[in-house]
Amino acid sequence: MKKNSPLFLIIFFILYFLAWLFVFPFLLFIKNLKPFNKQRLGMGMPQGPFDLWIHAASVGEAKLALKVLSNLPENEYKKVLITTITSQGMEILSQGNIQKASLAYFPLDFVFLMPCWCLKRINPRKLLLLETEIWPGLLWACRKKSIPAVIGNARMSLKSFCRYLPLSKILNELSPETIIAVSSRDQDRFSAIFKNSQIKTMANIKFDLMENQSSVPYIHNPLSSFIKPGQPFIVLGSIRREEEIKIQRLIRKINQENPKTTIALFPRHMKRLVIWENFLNRHNIAWIHRSQIKNRPSSYDIILWDKFGELVYAYALAKSVYVGGTLVPCGGQNFLEPLSQGVVPCIGPFWDNFHWVGKDFLSTGLIHQINDEKELYSKLISPGSYSKEKIIERFNHFLSEQRNGTLQLISTIS
Repeated sequence: MKKNSPLFLIIFFILYFLAWLFVFPFLLFIKNLKPFNKQRLGMGMPQGPFDLWIHAASVGEAKLALKVLSNLPENEYKKVLITTITSQGMEILSQGNIQKASLAYFPLDFVFLMPCWCLKRINPRKLLLLETEIWPGLLWACRKKSIPAVIGNARMSLKSFCRYLPLSKILNELSPETIIAVSSRDQDRFSAIFKNSQIKTMANIKFDLMENQSSVPYIHNPLSSFIKPGQPFIVLGSIRREEEIKIQRLIRKINQENPKTTIALFPRHMKRLVIWENFLNRHNIAWIHRSQIKNRPSSYDIILWDKFGELVYAYALAKSVYVGGTLVPCGGQNFLEPLSQGVVPCIGPFWDNFHWVGKDFLSTGLIHQINDEKELYSKLISPGSYSKEKIIERFNHFLSEQRNGTLQLISTIS
């Protein structure tokens, strides 16, 4: 650390280093961090120099990283490194078009690990962190080695803001060169923490990701073998633990008053499946795991989804949809996906994680915002008479006015 570093910054990094030493043994048992190979300790990283190092924490950020990679000018970025934290993120990256990129797991943010091993070996010309990746050790190492760091497609939830704000005096000393936020609210939050950074706004790259996402035709939908045309089919997607009681009341009401309706229940986390199994058994509601259905029409009231990667297919067949995490202050989940399949989704009043879509979105008619499970029941049972084709047309028109965030970000880092 530089001799002229403020005393409070030196004390912070000593405590930060000790905190990493304390939590390190526990990290070995976290499923999402496996495999725990030597790259986690900064060893065996790809050999630089690299024109650009992109860090994408997990699945969502990995998709953004691939979009950025596919649009980088080849004459300027001939050698790129992309890192991720989770095995799921690595799986997404491995499936992408990465001829000009090297992949690696992100090393732990030990204070002396970054400048001594990682940055010396990687030797990037620039660093791009996606969304809310704030790593003090890495930012300090980049400042020490005069490597420009950019936080792109930057967003900061209220929860993250409250966590980082008390550290703003410290983090301000580590300010990245540029932060490009996806909304003016995110811009304000980053400005309160990183006063020395240049901060501006951009369109969210997630809009660009949807430009090639088309609706799934019924004959090509892998779920069409057991969900028949015209079947009353409701999807409850990405249900969070905090809203389970409300959704349980909703399911009982639908089951009692609309017995011919089939409900697809997607818990946000698979570990909650056993909770839902107990609830359905306790109330004598007929249910089946998705993995147990073998190409035959479902006669069960509830399909409890225990397979990954099929939510968008379920949206494509749904009569109506609720996107979870919005009935309680959990930030919300992606309500744009059902729109891409021609279904106007229902969401609750809490969708802070997606405020970048814009409050004006409520006036487009492409979303039903409800206040409680009673209103939700009414909308799910009587969703309206919109045609899928018309919804998709209106949604694509909305997207066309929001795109080009990828090119904005690349223009800035270049």
